[in-house]
Order: sequence, then C-alpha cells, then structure tokens
Amino acid sequence: MATSRKLAKIIKIRAISAIWIIPIVTAVVGLWIIYAHFADRGTSFTLLANDANGIVAGKTVIKNRSVDVGIVDEVTLSDDYKKVVVKGRIYNDMEPLLKNDSIFWVVKPEIGRDGVTGLGTILSGVYIELVSGNDTHSFKNNPFILSDTPPLSDPSIKGIRLNLESDQSGVVPRGAKVMFRGYQVGNVETSLFDVDARKMKYQVFITKPYDALVTENVRFWKEGGINLSLSSRGASLEVPSLDVLMSGGISFDLPDGAKLGEPAKQHDVYKLYEDRKSIQDSQYTEYKEFLIMITDSISGLAEGAPVEYHGIRLGTVSKVPFYTTEMLKERSILNQKVPVLIRIEPDRLSELVDDKIDIAALIKDEQKNGLRASLKTSNMFTGALYIDLDFYPDLKNKYNIKLANQYGYDTIETTSTGFAQIQAKILQLLDNFNSLPLNNTMTQFNKSLESSEKLMNSLNQIMASKEMQAMPKDLQKAIRSLHETMKGLQPGSELNTQMIESLQKIQLMMDELTPLLNTLNNKSNALIFSAPNKKDQEPKARGKK
Repeated sequence: MATSRKLAKIIKIRAISAIWIIPIVTAVVGLWIIYAHFADRGTSFTLLANDANGIVAGKTVIKNRSVDVGIVDEVTLSDDYKKVVVKGRIYNDMEPLLKNDSIFWVVKPEIGRDGVTGLGTILSGVYIELVSGNDTHSFKNNPFILSDTPPLSDPSIKGIRLNLESDQSGVVPRGAKVMFRGYQVGNVETSLFDVDARKMKYQVFITKPYDALVTENVRFWKEGGINLSLSSRGASLEVPSLDVLMSGGISFDLPDGAKLGEPAKQHDVYKLYEDRKSIQDSQYTEYKEFLIMITDSISGLAEGAPVEYHGIRLGTVSKVPFYTTEMLKERSILNQKVPVLIRIEPDRLSELVDDKIDIAALIKDEQKNGLRASLKTSNMFTGALYIDLDFYPDLKNKYNIKLANQYGYDTIETTSTGFAQIQAKILQLLDNFNSLPLNNTMTQFNKSLESSEKLMNSLNQIMASKEMQAMPKDLQKAIRSLHETMKGLQPGSELNTQMIESLQKIQLMMDELTPLLNTLNNKSNALIFSAPNKKDQEPKARGKK
C-alpha cells in the first residue's frame, strides 16, 4: 500500500501581537504619571520643633511673603521623643529659596511690643514662614530649627553680629533697640544667662551701613533708666524715649578723647557697661596707685570719685576705705587716720597735651614744695566728696620723707581743708567765746553801774550847787556833758538795756551753735538734708554693763 507524503506548511508568527499595544501604552502613561508626581513634589527637608501646636500634615502650608511655596507632609516625634520632627517639601519652582541658612518659624496670632500680628491665621490656621538665606553652597539637607518667633533681622540683610557680656544686674530683653547717639541701628537678637560664667550674654545685630560705626575702641552700655547726676559741674538729667524707658536698650559710642581703632569683626566680644558714665573711665587702663591717710570724715567719699588738681582730673578713688592685713596688725581700725587708695591716670593728661607727662613722679617730687591731698565737697545737696591736690605754702619744706612709702604703696600727705577746716575754725571760735569770763564781765558791769550811779548823784549835787554858777563856762560845759553821758548808763536807760541784751544774745548764740556744729561734724550736708534722729541713751540698771 502506497502512502503519500505531504510537507507541512510553516507560517512565521509575529513577535508582538497588536493586542499588546494597549497595555504597553498604559504602562508608559502610568510611569510618566508617577515620574511627574514625584518630580513635581520638589525638594524635601526636615524641621525640628519643641511642639507641633497647630501644624497638621497635608494641610499646613509653607509660605514666603504670603505665597505658598511648600507643604507639610508628615509630623512625628524624634527617636528619643524629645523633639517634634516636621517633614515638608518645597515646590520645584521654589527650590532656590531653600538654602543651608534658611530660617523657618510658625506664624500664629500674637500680641507683642510691635502690636498684634498673625490675625489672619485665626480662620485659616497657622502656617510656616520661610526666609531664604545667603549661603551659596549646594543644599546639604541638614535639619532646620523651627522657631516659635520670627527673626529680628532678615538673613538677607547685611550687617555685623557682635557678642556682649555683662556681670551687672538687670536684663536687656530680646528685641530691644541698639542705638548710636539715640538713633536705632540694630536689635538685640538673643539674651541669655550663662550659669557657668555667671554673666548675661547678648548677641546684637547692627545693619549695614551702620556697622562701620563699630570699631575696637567703642563701648556698649545699657539704656532704659532716667539718669540724674549732680556734680560740681552742675546737674544733668537724661531721659530716653518712652519705648526704651519701658523695655530697655543698648547704646554704643566712643569715649571722649578715644581714637577710632580698627573696624570690628563678626562675633567680636565686648563688655556691656552699666551706664554711659562708666565707659569714660574704662579707657584708662594705665595708672599709678597712691595711699593717702585722711584724718577727716570720709562720709560722702565713694569709689569712682575724681582726684583733681585745680579742676583738672588726674585720677580716680579706687578703694575707700582701704585696709590690708599688715595695716591692721600695726594699728587699730579705730586709728585717727583712714587709709584711702587712689589711682593717678596719666592718660587723662594726653587729652590736654601731646607730650607724655609722668604725673606720678611729679606728685611725689612736689610734696616737698607743699603739695597735699585733701577732701573737698563736690555737691552740697548730696554731700559727695572728692580728692583735691593743691599747694599749701605754709607746708613747704615740711614733707616727711620717711612717710613717702607705707605698706608697699607710695603716699601723698594730706591736710584738712574745705568744709572740715571751716568747722574747725568755727569750733575754735566757739571755744574762745566759751572761755570768755562773761559772768565776771556781767558782775563787773553791774559794779560799774553802781559806781556810775554814785558818780551821777555827786554830779547832780554839783549841778544844783551855787558853786556851779561861779565856775568858768568851759568847766560847766564839761560837767554838763559828763552828766548827760552818765544818764545814758543808768539802769533803765536805752544804752544800758542794749548792752545787757547784747551780752545775753551772745550767750544764747553760743548755746545754740554748739549742737549745730556737732551735727555738721557728723553729717556734712545736714544743712540741706535732715540729720538722722538719735535716740537718747537709756540709763542702765545698777550692776549691768
């Protein structure tokens, strides 16, 4: 049986069926949508905050100048549960705003020194404000700090930041003004207390172009109080503006006579002084110390009081009183003289003359010519005293060279003058009055009056006698004049009464002046301000001490 063989027909099948076009296109579109979604999300970043009050993931927006530039994606706690981690993202077209030094803070309703802010968030909810920085490096995606308060200065504003330190009481709050001669040039950015250093530390920002005013020799001081000063040059009252008076502030300037110096650098450290007056003395760092022994009362003499010669300031009182262990070993603290330490500052004369003068050597040398130190009153209202250097001709060649150096210090001999000297003279005058034998004088005066009365009777008899008529006219005239004179001395006459009243007034004046001078001796300004009342001593029982 014969079989027939047939060849199979081979048909080539196409690699991709047309049916696959639809899923492929769908996949491509899906991938494009996914790419576009993530590409449009922008750059992610992380914020660290103390709490998440008002911040909601997917709803809280990020703004710059009231324009939406991003959104919050996630709000969680940190791994140690101590911080809030806020994850957000910036839209693509806003990515240039995100820099390494950008600043973020939460905007919410707030009442502050600048008024009411953030009222718009009452209905829309809080939002996060972004301020771009100045950093030009690529974004490192380090976490940012989310602040509760806005920055006091825009990071884009140029200027200089300085650190101030103060060991004085009183705090200058964050946001206070920084001023130069009353004009605001910056703000206090931070204000905190360093526990370890026990100092207040501030960071201030001074905007451009006022940063050029800050040099190495400027001094900063606190503002905020009413400053009333009374001195020998008169009264001075300084009242700051109302906002500075209420919240405080910081001023800076060059001390009188100081040179500008080199420009300040970023984050240089300066000392913050208590007031403007104290900055003037801060520039005199070179000085020579002298010890003076004062016999008068030092009540009213304080540290910082001036040392002057004919009104020219040469130095400052450093310590009053000044005692060392060596002093107390050699003499009692109740010694008649009170030690005071002063500083002679030669740089004060550099403001008056160009050549440098060794004023300390001159003071030591001129004491043999009568140069002495004394206490004088600078203001009668406050009783403030100062040290005055002057020449006294009667003390010339009376300098004791053995006392030129005591307890390791060069000394300046002293003398009593001014009000203390006036008191001493008045007391001496009163002593002289008290020593007058007024009682004997009154007795002798009475005896004289008795004698004059007898003489008057004799004159009356002579005037009535016939012999009087026979006397020469010149002699009669002389007797009549003597008679009239004696009438004025008789008891009850005007002259007699005036003489007795005068003697009584002198006695009364001495009785009244004695307690007055004792009071002035205890308090020199008692003529202006009342002296403290002293209680009478109570008698002690017998046998008690």
